[in-house]
Amino acid sequence: MPLLCDLIELPTSPLIAITGAGGKTTTMYTLADELAQREPGETDTLIVVADTPILLQKIRAAWQKYHRLTVAGTVLRTEKLAGLQPEQPYELLLNSGADVVIVEADGARHRMIKAPGEHEPVIPLQTNVALLMISAEAINQPLSDRIAHRPEQVATVAGINVGDVLSPAVIARLMTSEQGGLKHISETATAYLLITHASMAQKAAIRELVYLIRSSSRIVDVLSSECPGEWVVSAQF
Repeated sequence: MPLLCDLIELPTSPLIAITGAGGKTTTMYTLADELAQREPGETDTLIVVADTPILLQKIRAAWQKYHRLTVAGTVLRTEKLAGLQPEQPYELLLNSGADVVIVEADGARHRMIKAPGEHEPVIPLQTNVALLMISAEAINQPLSDRIAHRPEQVATVAGINVGDVLSPAVIARLMTSEQGGLKHISETATAYLLITHASMAQKAAIRELVYLIRSSSRIVDVLSSECPGEWVVSAQF
């Protein structure tokens, strides 16, 4: 099974933003582990500092022991971290000794699909790779707050009503919209759609979605995963 890092084209000094729903945090750590070539069970550390000079100092020191670091601005509550300021990820890429910086750019409250809020996603201007995520479990489900984060916004962007079915065509409109999946993503960034929880039972619906997504000039490829860390190009699914 190919690694996710082998299926996406990474430029020199990648600044990667992950947005959407369906497993962003798991995907972020999986990709970071692949790029860091970490061994199973190898530990990392969490650095929580808002001030950029102090943050850079702590990161540089941490590289002596760790291959992967998690960085946050503040701790909001247990298991909930606040992200960095928009300009900080690029500063870390330039000056912290990191080879790659990956940003989880929005939240989804553990839903399967989402539309961005007014303040989302928080994408660094220098982002050169964008991974847009949805869960296949949302396909052909009625739009509700059980399925979607901000269902009313999903409805607005996709041109449907709450309660309508999230067909492949509807999801394609959402994910290729400048107010949906592509919001705040520069045209210079290479964008991929990542579909998680892609079971064989949904094969036909996923293939329809992939066909529709590929009509967008902004999304270069679609990758699917049935289990965390096991990705395939969706044409092979």
